[in-house]
Amino acid sequence: MFSSRLPGLRGLPALRRLSLLALLAAGAALLPPAAGPAPAQTPPPDLQPAPFKALPEGTFMVWENLDTGKRVQGIVGRTQGLIVSWIWEGRNFSSFAHICMDCVAAGVPPDGGVLGQIFPLQVGKAVTFTRRWAGEAWRDRIEVRSTERVSVPAGTFDTFVLLRISEQVGGEWRAEQRTWYAPELGWVVKFEGYNNQGAGERWQAVSFD
Repeated sequence: MFSSRLPGLRGLPALRRLSLLALLAAGAALLPPAAGPAPAQTPPPDLQPAPFKALPEGTFMVWENLDTGKRVQGIVGRTQGLIVSWIWEGRNFSSFAHICMDCVAAGVPPDGGVLGQIFPLQVGKAVTFTRRWAGEAWRDRIEVRSTERVSVPAGTFDTFVLLRISEQVGGEWRAEQRTWYAPELGWVVKFEGYNNQGAGERWQAVSFD
């Protein structure tokens, strides 16, 4: 409520005082409500340096595309050194430590070579390398950016967030990939990747059995 005893109103004619008070009251109604206390933010998990780990061979898994809702079934295959493999929609795939599928095609050895230095995972660690395949070369950087507690249909996990940036040497192609790796589980639970040509996708784990 506004009082007619506000300073400066006493000397105004009654009609002008009423008009001014009405304007002040209308303006007060438009003011946003006072903000309450900000919700408490959950601190990132304090994860210890994590050595390489992979799910057991034969683990059944289901993944969901976050953009289309499509679900895909897969089976974890054999692990050789730091190279993991799986069957996805009836096709065989392999990757360096859940992070770099292209690296296996480029001939990265089972110990990962320079890439292997990213383990044990720890925030701030990074590796830079060049991979070559089919007459082309790409420059990659993989960095452990942060830790994050994420919830996906498969459960809630404390994860390391890894950022991979790839650039074509002598070309314009560029891509970024983020991977949420759960060290206790020994597998990725979420990932997303995009390139500057407009392609990209996001996936989350639905179940591991």
